[in-house]
This record gives sequence, structure tokens and C-alpha cells, in this order.
Amino acid sequence: MNTRDKILNHLESNKPTSAIEFHQLTGAPKSRITQLLRELTESGQLEIHSVHNGIKRYRLTELHANRRQAILDWLDSGNDGTSGAISAATGVDLQMTAQILASLSKQGEVYREWLGREKVWLYSKNAPFTFGCANQMTAFINQRLREVRTQ
Repeated sequence: MNTRDKILNHLESNKPTSAIEFHQLTGAPKSRITQLLRELTESGQLEIHSVHNGIKRYRLTELHANRRQAILDWLDSGNDGTSGAISAATGVDLQMTAQILASLSKQGEVYREWLGREKVWLYSKNAPFTFGCANQMTAFINQRLREVRTQ
């Protein structure tokens, strides 16, 4: 198996990886790893997942798109749930599921609601509907007042 195949196979089942980690994994020269990562990124097979302290971490573009689509399909079917439930249902790693859901929430494709008692986010495709109150802030204040008054 050549170095390119080792990199691609590693990324299929592992988290995003840096060039230094690929060098340690494959034993190939750093210049060869850098060249392969540049070629794979330019061809669209890899994308940069994150950059921290100047170190780039790479992931498979198509695999990430498939994971993202699996999560969206599950939510489109009318389901809602926590990142743990969604991870178990789709087979996507829990940490990756949480990252994808946070990203989808920021983009406005998925809605999330904080469940204070369980201390988790509940994700759904449709916005939560508060009956009888169009202003979300008023609904929030009314809910908190009800909680205080019942104590």
C-alpha cells in the first residue's frame, strides 16, 4: 500500500489528522506527506478541518458530506434527539456528530433547544413552536415565571 492509500484509509476510520501525524503513521518523508496533502486538497478529496497553532488537520471531503447528509436525513424523517441519540441512530462518531450538529445549527439548518434538567441540547429539523406566543423572549420569561411560582 502506497503512502497516498495509507492516508486515505486512515482518514476513513479516524478523526481529522495533521501532516505530522501522517508522517509518524506512514514513515514517509515530511516533504512527501506535504506534497500528497496539497495534491489531495487541490483535487477535492481532502479538506482542511481545522487549523490550531498553525497545524492543519485534514479530513475526507466526501466522507464528511456523507456523515452530514446521514444526520440531515435522520432529522428530515421527523425525528429529534440529542447528539448521543443521533449518533447511535446514524452510526456517526459522537464527537463528529456533535460538531456537525453545532455547525448545522449555526447555519440555521437545524434547530436546537437546551434541556436544562438533562443538561443536553435537543436537535430537530423544525423550529420549536410555542403555542399562543409569537415573541420567543416573552415566552421564555413567562416560562421562567411559571417555574418560579410553582416552587
